[in-house]
Amino acid sequence: MMGVLNHLSTLLLLSLLPPALSHVVKKFSDVPQCKSFFLKGTTPNLPGILVGGIFKDDGPYKPICQKYKNFYRFATLYDTYNRIPVFSAYTFTGNTTGRPIDRWMIEPGVVSFNDGSWKTMEGNVRGTLKLNCKDANDQIKAYVVTGAVPNNNKTKLNNRVNIPYLMWTAYCCENKKYKKNKKWMAGAYWGENKKGTGALDQQTLGALEIMLNRYYKGKDGPVKVFPEDCPRGPKPTTSP
Repeated sequence: MMGVLNHLSTLLLLSLLPPALSHVVKKFSDVPQCKSFFLKGTTPNLPGILVGGIFKDDGPYKPICQKYKNFYRFATLYDTYNRIPVFSAYTFTGNTTGRPIDRWMIEPGVVSFNDGSWKTMEGNVRGTLKLNCKDANDQIKAYVVTGAVPNNNKTKLNNRVNIPYLMWTAYCCENKKYKKNKKWMAGAYWGENKKGTGALDQQTLGALEIMLNRYYKGKDGPVKVFPEDCPRGPKPTTSP
């Protein structure tokens, strides 16, 4: 994908791709190519919204498999009330072609800190994934999920799009240093969507999930961005 992770937060918050490029489905698993964007085909667990791959029937959320140039590129859970994605998932492969960057696809003016701390973080993550994430075929591969937490106030961009309060992103991949033992590595970042936000330091996946539990509450268990393979604590420190 062109400039993978670069300005992903802006792309994440596009209103909706044109109908020909947006395939609304009942479940992400209905489309094998879309399901493949999730590690082991397992979607995030978000209490009250998405649990065990099943959506609340009475909610405003729509699972969308997004296509560009006849290929599926993202799996997006879209919030039709706030007109922003809850999250977008995709597979990072280190490629530099194929991602849509046309300005007509992007909501103007969303994600005010995208050119500052978030952009710097994305560049750092891109380097980390290229250096450390390799699959069984020794190819660069990582699973990435990026999401937005909507604002509770009534301020909307162009009177229709909720301006997110917070942005977050997480990755998980096989660590090439531990091929014999097939150990995984994971990391996460988040920050408030405002100008002047300082540098975003890498956090653990577990810390991200604990933070997101403040916003996604329900009887359906805690937030889980990735399945259990992905470490919630520090990176593995044992010898290869």
